[in-house]
Amino acid sequence: MTKVSLLPRHKLRGLSMLNVALVAIVLAVATAAYLLFFRGESEAAGTTRPTVTVARGDVTAGVSSSGTLQSSQTASPQFATSGTVTAVLVKVGQVVAKGAAIARIDPAAAEREVRIAEQNQIAAANSVTAAQESLDDAEDAKEAADEAAAEPTPTPTPGQQTQTQTQSQGQSPEVAVSNAEASLARAKADKEQADQNLEAAQSDVTNTTLKAPIAGTITAINGSVGSVAGGSSGSGSTGSTGTGTTGQGSTGGGSSATTSSAAGTGFVDIADLKTLQVVASFPEADAVKIKAKQAATVTLNAEPGSTLTATLTSVSPTPTTTNGVVSYSATFTLAKVPASARIGQTANVTVQTAKATNVLYVPTTSIVTNGTTHTVTMANGSGSREVQIGVQGGSFTQITSGLDEGDSIELIQGAIGATGTGQGQGRNGAGGTGQFPGGGTGQFPGGGSGQFPGAGTGAGANRGR
Repeated sequence: MTKVSLLPRHKLRGLSMLNVALVAIVLAVATAAYLLFFRGESEAAGTTRPTVTVARGDVTAGVSSSGTLQSSQTASPQFATSGTVTAVLVKVGQVVAKGAAIARIDPAAAEREVRIAEQNQIAAANSVTAAQESLDDAEDAKEAADEAAAEPTPTPTPGQQTQTQTQSQGQSPEVAVSNAEASLARAKADKEQADQNLEAAQSDVTNTTLKAPIAGTITAINGSVGSVAGGSSGSGSTGSTGTGTTGQGSTGGGSSATTSSAAGTGFVDIADLKTLQVVASFPEADAVKIKAKQAATVTLNAEPGSTLTATLTSVSPTPTTTNGVVSYSATFTLAKVPASARIGQTANVTVQTAKATNVLYVPTTSIVTNGTTHTVTMANGSGSREVQIGVQGGSFTQITSGLDEGDSIELIQGAIGATGTGQGQGRNGAGGTGQFPGGGTGQFPGGGSGQFPGAGTGAGANRGR
């Protein structure tokens, strides 16, 4: 009879626990493999691109830049007459009319020059009178000589012959008249110069009071009582284009009218704050798309919620190159200036360069461009289709052929749950800034802030422009 040896009970219990542990490890590995491969594959298979419908509406295209608010007209008048400042009649922030008195200098020196000029004018006038009398005498003498020469004369006696020889050695009547005429011309020229000197001296007296060359607000006072001012043409003014060209003219009231974009060179600085403009630089690729009289929209960083309308006034014909980048300055005139607007504020401007009205359009993110070929992917599984495009906006693109209104296509950039950005303006979808209705800030309904519900940022509406 064979004997069977049995393991002790405590050893059997330990072996059983080891088997249970091995089974648990195998199950954990299998579960991890399933989650890693099969579930991931299932989720990937479930990831689909969203679809959109070809719609009809308006599409706009534009270029954008940023600049600063500037006054359309500034001036920095300076005293044209040198002297010591005796009074400053304005304060910073004060609104002045054109021709208003701004400051005065001591007029004593200028008044003294007027008195000297008046005396010189009197002396010059007397010289003209004397020269005229000398010319009259010379002409009378010539006339008498001519009459005497026309009459026959008897043979002169020895005494008369000696007298005639003495007269012939003197100045002839013709030469005397010619010299007298030259003296009179010089006296008249001196008189004219004396008149001009008196007029200039009187103008210097007038210019001891500095007057505003334009209407505007005093933005700075660069002089003070007791300082010496004037003696240079330091008046600066910027015209409506704000480009700083130079020229001369008369603005009256003790300020020269040299046009310059530099401020702070005069006794005071004046700016017209009622007619502000935006000056912004555009890269050369965008500058060729803009021209005068185009419509534009402006937003101020200080007031992000408000949008202002503006008109492109001019584009500088000469470029500015900074670090190898070529740009052109453009000036925009605001239709209405907010009460809170201040010169120097940062302004963002967008120029509408093209617009298509009542056309078919799709989101730009649905178009694949390869060279000059544009295609979209149809949502019904029929593959891609070539399309022709028109106006290309920031978020929407006009379709000129290849699609019909109501066709459903796929958005090829991003899938549901992805993040993205978009811009556009629409007609439908109240309460949201997304490209499609629903009250969210995403491109699709659901309140997300991405192109699709979940995350990201976007702007626009279903019937976008």
